[in-house]
Amino acid sequence: MNKKLIALAFCAMALTACGGSEDSKSDVSLTPNGTYPIVQEGSELTISVFAPLRGGVPTYHPDENSLSARFAEETGITFEYQEVPSADRQTKLNTLMTSSSYPDVILDHFWSASEQLLYAEQGIILPLNDLIAEYGPNIQKVLDAKPLVKDNITLLDGNIYSLPSVGIAMHMSSSYKLWINEDWLDNLGLDMPQTTEEFTEVLRAFKTKDANGNGDPNDEIPLSGSLTGWNAAAHNFLLNSFTYYSSQSKFMYSDNGQLVYSRTTDEFKDGVKYLNSLYEEGLIDELYFTQSSQQLQQVGNNPGDTILGSSTGGSIASFLTIGDSDRWLEYTAVPPLEGPDGVRNAILSPDYGNMTFAISSECESPEAVIRAWDLMFLGQEQDLFQHNLQGEYGIDYADAEPGAVNVLGEPAKYIRLSNSSEMGTRYWNQLGPWFRPDDQELWFAAKPGGDIEAVLYNETKNKYVPYQPDPSLLIPPLGFAIDESRELIDIEQVLNTYFDQTFAEFVTGKLDIDENWDSYVTEMNKIGLPRYLELYQQKYDETVK
Repeated sequence: MNKKLIALAFCAMALTACGGSEDSKSDVSLTPNGTYPIVQEGSELTISVFAPLRGGVPTYHPDENSLSARFAEETGITFEYQEVPSADRQTKLNTLMTSSSYPDVILDHFWSASEQLLYAEQGIILPLNDLIAEYGPNIQKVLDAKPLVKDNITLLDGNIYSLPSVGIAMHMSSSYKLWINEDWLDNLGLDMPQTTEEFTEVLRAFKTKDANGNGDPNDEIPLSGSLTGWNAAAHNFLLNSFTYYSSQSKFMYSDNGQLVYSRTTDEFKDGVKYLNSLYEEGLIDELYFTQSSQQLQQVGNNPGDTILGSSTGGSIASFLTIGDSDRWLEYTAVPPLEGPDGVRNAILSPDYGNMTFAISSECESPEAVIRAWDLMFLGQEQDLFQHNLQGEYGIDYADAEPGAVNVLGEPAKYIRLSNSSEMGTRYWNQLGPWFRPDDQELWFAAKPGGDIEAVLYNETKNKYVPYQPDPSLLIPPLGFAIDESRELIDIEQVLNTYFDQTFAEFVTGKLDIDENWDSYVTEMNKIGLPRYLELYQQKYDETVK
């Protein structure tokens, strides 16, 4: 059953939502559709915007932020940014949504489908379908070209309530990576491990054979990680040598249309036994389950000799500071390891589009808002999306000199002049909705002498993409009704709490997995796993099949 048929069950809400683009409450004079600026000379339009401050961006005020000033100039709209610190985003947003007054535009809300349906049902946010069709040609073009994104943002009532950010870097398609100290491999005459058995042998050598060559065979940590760092949890990588295991799919996968919960399978049990064997031999950092990402960084940044043999992370920067020294150049990515039964998975993160933008029912000119953000979907060089992501042309990036090449060794169009910590008021650091073309990262020259972006791109392309599963194995984002979503959240919270504790006890040996496996599965079922799977299976069948 497709989403159009499902929409019949939501007809009352859909009828309420079908208004929108034709009758604006505003008396402002706009230029003809498709022309810019949007507001006619002599007329004024002010749009209020809930805008959480992205990392490294001190303000969006147009008097200080060059992108905000450019956005106002190109659209003719005065944007008033209601800035909130990133750390307070969720709290401020929750408070906002329980008030009786809303800004015209809400950015970086990251609402679930059920939250959007709730706010739509309450009349707080507007459906965007008609607005996009009439006033957002670039948005429409992107959605038509990206069916995964379009399906994700189209909810059960058939409406779109949020615009997405679209386009991920190559390395983000498989950002669960294992990094190993290649200098240590060379010191000990070892090859890059390809299997879990070979990896164990490498870790044993790191532990006992003075891999860093400082004369002390006891100061090396063969493998570390952190549960709180960016994809720095080592078990997420290693378990994919036994079964497909991904938080993005809620630890489920599709076996010919039948959903399987990885955490209760025999294959998962074998993976946990493998992790336990590493822990029992002292090959995994004993602080793995308790250390913060900052503490992991301290291990990677150890003054003096390098003591970290391998770690997981979305980047080498997950476990040491890049730029302080050349130590990061010692590390290279380990490809997904083949398990004892031939399983070898890279975790795949498809681009479903982050839902980051909504228009409230208090907005007087929603058509002008859509026309404004349509400029973020042009996907052209030096346009607004580029300013949002890369900073200001001529200051943060410029035309590349002849001979400059990108990460693939091809001629580059631009060279980066600033890093993200230097851009400050010259960009938005990916705030809100935008479209980044698939080849955008290839527009830029690689930095000579070591470029982390080049490393991430090439390691992903060469070592991880070949082991990415077919997307049909994954569970896409599914839109649940409000009551279903609440039930799922209640079950999931208890499941995860119980799992986290029991899993750590299995790995560390506090609980014997063979003796306690059946009781573990029984408890997961008592918590509500069968009902959890039932709800997901029903929605999966309605949405995907």
